[in-house]
Amino acid sequence: MNIPGKFHGISKIWFAVLIYFLIISVLQLIFDPAGILIPELLINRTIYLALFFVLIFFKKHFSAKIFHLLNVAGIYALLTFLYKETATLNTLIFPKIDAQLSLADEALFGFQPALYFSRWCSGCFWSELFFFGYFSYYLMPLIILFLLYKYYPHKIEAFGFVVISSFLVYYVLFILFPAAGPQFYFTYPDNAIDACGVFGHAIQLIQKHGEGPTGAFPSSHVAVSCIMLLWLYAHCRKWIKYFLPVVIILIFSTVYIKAHYVVDVVAGIVTAPLIYWATLRFYKSLLNRMSA
Repeated sequence: MNIPGKFHGISKIWFAVLIYFLIISVLQLIFDPAGILIPELLINRTIYLALFFVLIFFKKHFSAKIFHLLNVAGIYALLTFLYKETATLNTLIFPKIDAQLSLADEALFGFQPALYFSRWCSGCFWSELFFFGYFSYYLMPLIILFLLYKYYPHKIEAFGFVVISSFLVYYVLFILFPAAGPQFYFTYPDNAIDACGVFGHAIQLIQKHGEGPTGAFPSSHVAVSCIMLLWLYAHCRKWIKYFLPVVIILIFSTVYIKAHYVVDVVAGIVTAPLIYWATLRFYKSLLNRMSA
C-alpha cells in the first residue's frame, strides 16, 4: 500500500458490515418478517449507509492511512447502535438462556460468582480497579489504532477488519444464544453494585444509556479483548506487555460488575481464537481477490 498517496478503493471492512446486515435480514425474514421494518433497525442501517457515502465522497481528499483510520474509527463508533439492536433481536429465535447459564455457574462453584465477587472485594480500591478494567474495553481499540497510525499505518485496515468483524460475529451469536446477564436476570439488590470513583460512574453512565438485556453469552468484552491480544502478538508483539495486564483485569471485571456469568467469560476465551482465525482468513481472502 502506498501510504502517502491517495486511496481510491473501498475499505474491506464494509464487506463485513454488509454480510452482517444480510445475515440479520435473512433471520428476520425467516423468523419475523414484519420485524424487518422495525424503525430502530432501519435508522441504524441508514446511518451506516450515510457514513459509507460520506467516506466514499471525500475519499479522494485523504491519504490511504487517514482513509483507513476514518473507516475503522467511524464504523467502530457506530457499533453501539448495532449492539443495542441485539436487545430487540435476541429472542428472535430462542428464549433467553440466563436460567441455564446461572445454573451452570452454580453447578461449577456452588454459588453465584457474579453476586459474591463484588461483596468479597468491596471498597473503593477494588471497585475502581475493576470498573477501570471494564472501561478499558472501550479505549483499547482506539489506543491501538492511534499507535498503528503513528508507527504502522499500513496495518490499520487489517486490525480494524479483524476487530470489527469479530464484534459483528458476536452480535449474531447474541441472537443465537440470547442472554441478558446477571445485572438484568437477578433482582435488586442482588443485581446492583456501588460505584465510588471516576471509572465506576463512567461505566454506570454508559450502562444507563447504552446497555440492554442482551450480549451476555459469549462475553464479547472478553473475546474481543483476547482477539486484540492475538492480533498484537502476531503483528506488534512488543506492545503485548502493556495491554495484557489490562485485559486480565477486564476479564475479572466482567463478573465483578455483574455483566457476565463465569461461563460467559469461559465461552469468550474459548471462542476468541476461532473467531480471530476466521476473520483473519476472510480478510486475507478479500485482499487476494481485490488485488487480483
